[in-house]
Amino acid sequence: MSEPSEPDFLDCQPTPLVRSFGNTLKKWREHRKLSRDEIGDKTGFSASTIGAFERGDRIADGRTVQALDAALNAHQLLAVLGEDLENEQYPKKFDQLFRLEAGAASLSTYDTNLINGLLQTEAYARALFEARVPCHSPKRIDYLLTARLSRQSLLTRDPIPVLCFVLDEAVLLRRTGGRDVLREQLQHLLEVGKLNHVRIAVLPLDCEEPVGAVGPMTLLETSDRRMLGYVEVQGEGTLVSDKEDVSTWRQRFGMIQANALRPAESARLIQRRMEEL
Repeated sequence: MSEPSEPDFLDCQPTPLVRSFGNTLKKWREHRKLSRDEIGDKTGFSASTIGAFERGDRIADGRTVQALDAALNAHQLLAVLGEDLENEQYPKKFDQLFRLEAGAASLSTYDTNLINGLLQTEAYARALFEARVPCHSPKRIDYLLTARLSRQSLLTRDPIPVLCFVLDEAVLLRRTGGRDVLREQLQHLLEVGKLNHVRIAVLPLDCEEPVGAVGPMTLLETSDRRMLGYVEVQGEGTLVSDKEDVSTWRQRFGMIQANALRPAESARLIQRRMEEL
């Protein structure tokens, strides 16, 4: 097994669950009278990584937890924590949204400044994190990048969700990360847009109705068919559950969607933008 991709927490303090898992892992290792090197040999990790798991400096994903449980013959007492530990990878202030997003029956978004995180390439996302003010450290950027890319499993999840993304055309014009990064990003939009359950539409700049003037939004339908809204401003996210407020958001999104180009037309516009770069 290869070394885990989860980076150090850095300024993030381990949560109680992460600390508890680390302590339990250490107790099982000591109970089996095994060194960190020996556990590392059994699982494919270095002794330092095993130590990081025990201290709570790193978060083990579900597959890693299973491997550690098997190596220690822990009778699935460690393995049952795998899914919960994976959820701990997300930055806490967005935790509730990400948990709901992962199990969503449908998702509709309107973005005005950036490509939606679910559609971002690694290079595009990294450019955003590197441009952040105040600046992130390289390790912090790696941590956030891992969390962002892991969310994209929603695109290929089973059961298949219904996903609708409306992008303001200005997003396609802004050279985030430079010409090559944007070109790769636009190509990725074309590829994802070919998925049967994904709709990518562009709200053109020549739209005369100010339907998107209120700003970006996300509408999420949970697995039990509840409708929720989410908006993020200056890094602060708000989850909206009030039925009347969500209904208003749905009406606004409906008007935005009605004024957007059809997916096929949107794909041609994205293709033209690529050729212009």
